Amino acid sequence: MRRYNLADMEISYTLTRDDYIEGFKAFRARTAYSRWVNRISRVCFALLVAIALFLSFMGHDKSLRNLFPLWALLAFWVYIIWGCPYYVAHKMMKGSPSAPLVHTLDISESGLSSRTSVSESRFTWDVFMGWTEVEGVFSLFPSPISYYPVPKRAMTDDQRNEFRTLLQAKVSPRKYK
Repeated sequence: MRRYNLADMEISYTLTRDDYIEGFKAFRARTAYSRWVNRISRVCFALLVAIALFLSFMGHDKSLRNLFPLWALLAFWVYIIWGCPYYVAHKMMKGSPSAPLVHTLDISESGLSSRTSVSESRFTWDVFMGWTEVEGVFSLFPSPISYYPVPKRAMTDDQRNEFRTLLQAKVSPRKYK
């Protein structure tokens, strides 16, 4: 495997809605606790769907007045579990003036330097509380409530491997408070 001089590793990309969606899903799965909460909520959702269907077809009072709150709760739950990542991605793309711009990311032993035509940011590795990798992005967590997606499509296979190795060495997982 070819070793990159990380001081010179530079990638350029434009963030897409899918990058934000994948980053948000990775953000939701960043800790064992959040993964278990997600699993339990899906099981509870399935049980609630079964109860709602049973009450709708077999219950003694099938009136809309009695079943509406249950079906409204299920609709809200569907939004929270499956719709929220799309909503967040939409808000990020529409609400951030720099989101659709070309991003240039310089990766080095000391950290990341990101720039667009309207902004410039520098992060040392110490600022990141953790990271995770999903199919299309590396998702970095600078705080317990935010994520920074880095799309894999902007990197070669060797760059991905080198970046993964650097993240493993430089970003130590910390407890979220």
